[in-house]
Amino acid sequence: MTELTEALNRLDNALNQTALAVVKRLQPGLTRAEIVQQTNSFSWELPPDIYALYQWYNGLAGTPGKLNLVEKLLRLKGRWHGELSGRENELHLKLGDCRIIVKFLPLDYALAGHRHLKLGRCLIDLLPIFILSEGKKTFYGMIRLDVEKPVFYFADGTNVPPLLVTEDYLSKQIQYSSLTPVISFLIDICQQASQPLVESQDQPGINSADYELNPNQFDQLYQLHRS
Repeated sequence: MTELTEALNRLDNALNQTALAVVKRLQPGLTRAEIVQQTNSFSWELPPDIYALYQWYNGLAGTPGKLNLVEKLLRLKGRWHGELSGRENELHLKLGDCRIIVKFLPLDYALAGHRHLKLGRCLIDLLPIFILSEGKKTFYGMIRLDVEKPVFYFADGTNVPPLLVTEDYLSKQIQYSSLTPVISFLIDICQQASQPLVESQDQPGINSADYELNPNQFDQLYQLHRS
């Protein structure tokens, strides 16, 4: 068992204990053969971290309810990941006065994100696997498609076209040597800094949240995992 696989198993336990609403929206993991089938047309080799992640779960993507025309149009605004808009495909968090929307992309959408970057003339092979939206700001959790150095970037991509996603740009973003410390951070968040907002699960309106994060504990954990 690899260090990442062990961390993902611990995250699974933490989610089942503290965040059942998230577990219900996660898609079953893919087999290695299914991952190979989706990626074998690309020139790069997939890092082991991505195999482990998508064998764990294949992103957040529940079954949508009946959508009206306005809801369908709103989803299209997200471009390559627009169809993943909607509460069944998102996690809504409250952090102080901030409302944060999180997407954990299924592999086919992550690959669509990679194609979006390449079509926009990004010279670096990156795979976006998480998207965080806070108001008008958008942040991307991306892993470098390098078997030897699968660096994970948490990048502020607000109004940044793919052409400007350069080595210089990435050097100024938050980064981790691999996916394992990111998963460890999420485990601590689940166990120490989050609590469910039951009323929002009963009435999941547009301004409601699934979970509330304690700002002080969140900041302490962030500093701990960045040190």
